[in-house]
Amino acid sequence: MLKTYLAKPEEMERKWYLVDAKGKTLGRLASVVAGILRGKHR
Repeated sequence: MLKTYLAKPEEMERKWYLVDAKGKTLGRLASVVAGILRGKHR
């Protein structure tokens, strides 16, 4: 059986993201930010 990999806090690479929301629709912007927070942006 395969095990789920859980990264240790010291293995995580933290990044900052600056999001320009000017002229953007709130719902679309929220879905983009949510994807980044979940790590699905690659």
